[in-house]
Amino acid sequence: MKLSIIIPVYNAEQYLKKCLESVFQQNLKLEDFEVICINDGSTDKTQQILEEFQKKYANIILENQENFGEAISRNKAIFLSKGEYITFLDSDDYYDALTLSKALQIIASQNLDILYLKMNHISEDYQFIQSLPNLSENEILSGLKHERRPFPATIYKKSVIGEIQFPLNIIVGPDSVFNALVQSKAKRVSFSSDLVYNYLVRPNSLSKKAITEEGYQGFINAITILDEYKNQHFSPENKEAQQYFDKVILVFVTRIVELHILPNLYQPKYKELKKLLSEKGYWHLAKTIAEKYPYFDTSFSKMARHQKKLIFKTKVYQLLQKIKKL
Repeated sequence: MKLSIIIPVYNAEQYLKKCLESVFQQNLKLEDFEVICINDGSTDKTQQILEEFQKKYANIILENQENFGEAISRNKAIFLSKGEYITFLDSDDYYDALTLSKALQIIASQNLDILYLKMNHISEDYQFIQSLPNLSENEILSGLKHERRPFPATIYKKSVIGEIQFPLNIIVGPDSVFNALVQSKAKRVSFSSDLVYNYLVRPNSLSKKAITEEGYQGFINAITILDEYKNQHFSPENKEAQQYFDKVILVFVTRIVELHILPNLYQPKYKELKKLLSEKGYWHLAKTIAEKYPYFDTSFSKMARHQKKLIFKTKVYQLLQKIKKL
């Protein structure tokens, strides 16, 4: 079997039909792909819709479970999958017609480990918002050299995924960690702007979860997982690997700074982060943070004073703008 399409589903009755219809508009033979749907404890008509499609298409595998979350759902589906390649599709997203059939042709002709698709952002009423910037077109690079792309507009060779799973102790961003780890193993990675994944932009609770204590601990866990994987699989002399993981870890460091330190100028978390990065050899990333937030790498008190001044100036400016309108 060529391809396994993994769809975790939770209360998606409003979007699920369009999602599944797009899968079966790909001009693929049914015997060449499977669709693994993990119903994660839905309480709406999701189950009914899935069963209706399963009656029409014999290659739909339906698994029901309690509401364990997307990470467990995706890990379960990877275990069940039989395809040479794996891709993930959110239940409110959809493909352009023929995207997957063309993708498999490109993968076969270029012997790729990972193929990134073009991602369009779509509104809830299915209006085009924007496309994410294209990567280098049809350039084949190793995973350590290739730019990373937001999950899930990606097709992976299953053998490259190997034992890597979606981490369960990260509430926001487990997909980013999964993608980064898999890409670090890949030898041949490419991108095609002709293949379109449509990502539905709608309000969700992830941004709220990110600012919670659980969200903060998840970011810390992400840094730890990435660091441990790097140390287990790459030597310190591998400069490409060191730079690659620096960039990925910097994403989570920035989230901690912007969501958990700067809003309330919270020094205890600054000290915790500094200790973690120093112990693991990443304090050099603080200089990059300091380019945007001066003094971050040298003094919390100086950084705090600088931020307070900026906040004061912003408030004064906003007040003056209001006065002008009177």
